[in-house]
Amino acid sequence: MKRLFTTLTLLVAALSTLSAQEIANENTIILDKTGENRITIINEDTIKFKIGGKEFQMSTEPEKKTQQNERKSYATIPSLGTIELGINTMVNTDYSMYTTEEAEMMKFGNRKSTYVALNIFTENFRLNKRGSLSVDMGVGIAWENYVFAGNYSMRYSDNMMRPIALDGNVEKSKLMARYLHMPALLNYSYKNKFFIAAGVNLDVLIGSRFKQKNPKIVYKSETITLEPIQLGATLHVGTNSFYGFVNWSPMEMFKANTGPRGQRISAGIGLNF
Repeated sequence: MKRLFTTLTLLVAALSTLSAQEIANENTIILDKTGENRITIINEDTIKFKIGGKEFQMSTEPEKKTQQNERKSYATIPSLGTIELGINTMVNTDYSMYTTEEAEMMKFGNRKSTYVALNIFTENFRLNKRGSLSVDMGVGIAWENYVFAGNYSMRYSDNMMRPIALDGNVEKSKLMARYLHMPALLNYSYKNKFFIAAGVNLDVLIGSRFKQKNPKIVYKSETITLEPIQLGATLHVGTNSFYGFVNWSPMEMFKANTGPRGQRISAGIGLNF
């Protein structure tokens, strides 16, 4: 638009010089002897006319600014990173099915219980032109490790999970659960600075086992009565490089009447590569 406007201006100026009586300066062309009719080039965006004693001007500057504002948009910041690292535990626990001693044996050491999720596939669906609102979805694997607070473990006996004491000086005993992890979040990105996203996680159990160190033993064939399907809420807040997350499931971690009552919760950071 600017080039067309400038070209037309130069053309008018060139044609006008054929009948012009005087050139006042390099920006003004006088079209008659009285000087009442003239063309003044103010800048490349604005031309001022004086015809019959009346003045008016033409400008493309407001239009140019409007078009720039309409084109201005921001890249959506993804709310799902390549990898998420954190800790996990059970909350709202209820060991009323067990004795006081059994309940102490079944508790987890929260600081040692780790959470790792790998988002193998992610997709971002924009909901507006500016890119500030989107739906982020992913598919991956989540590994949850629940480390027992003492030298204890669980075994399935008499239709329920029961605590057992381990022989020797076991360095770490834990319950390992692996889930097919499928998050979906509504994401709001503020320009290119930060984002906040909330949504749901669908986790499908694909494997569980008990493991211990010193001596190193993996119990692969033990029955573990974890709920096979978990649906929970998730919140992510962060920037392009990393974010913090919290996952919580209102569903019981173990099947009803087969283990301690309680819900899964995890928190940590996610990293984008």
